[in-house]
Amino acid sequence: MKAPSKALLEVLVDSREFNVARQVVEEIRRMGVSVRVEYLDVGDYVVSSDVAVERKTVSDFVSTLTKRNLFEQLSRLRDSYSKPILVLEGDLSSIPLLSSINMNAVLGALATVARMGVSVVPTPSPSGTGRLIALLARQERRPQQGEGKRRVKAVRRSGLSDEQLFFMCGLPMIGRERAEAILRVYRTPLEALKRVDGWPKRVDGIGEVIVKRVKEVLETPFKV
Repeated sequence: MKAPSKALLEVLVDSREFNVARQVVEEIRRMGVSVRVEYLDVGDYVVSSDVAVERKTVSDFVSTLTKRNLFEQLSRLRDSYSKPILVLEGDLSSIPLLSSINMNAVLGALATVARMGVSVVPTPSPSGTGRLIALLARQERRPQQGEGKRRVKAVRRSGLSDEQLFFMCGLPMIGRERAEAILRVYRTPLEALKRVDGWPKRVDGIGEVIVKRVKEVLETPFKV
């Protein structure tokens, strides 16, 4: 009888991440999880159809705060995967040495990430990140003895329909599921926004509270 493969589990790694995080990848492999490198539209590592990971070193995290693109990245991750994770790699106490950014701003950003529904998991080093991702893979998929390797599929965000969904997901309290429900009823984002008052009557899962928040964003004048 043929012996089962030792590498039963697989993780997808973004090709750009692969080039800068070799220690993470090596640790994943050392833990007995195979790695497949692809260009990923969302996230740095895809563990399963539910779990994806965005990895930030402490210095990366501080940099993305000043560039204002952290929350956009994590919103896409959350809208694409039901269990999004932000791995924060390194020592938070080193932030004052890396940047003049106020520590309260950092903690406030982490609080916002948690409120968005993204889990924040600290790791001490690249090897710690690799071990975490390998353990996530084992928890998410436990194939029976003798099964072949299960291939992981990444969410692809391409084409006009995905751009429409991403646009609608940017509205407050509207995730991917609600965005799809809205567009199934109204067909286009423009038509949906014109008829926002009618959402509670025509779209399942949307009530007056959601409509009120959406209208607040749509109708409040922008302030610089």
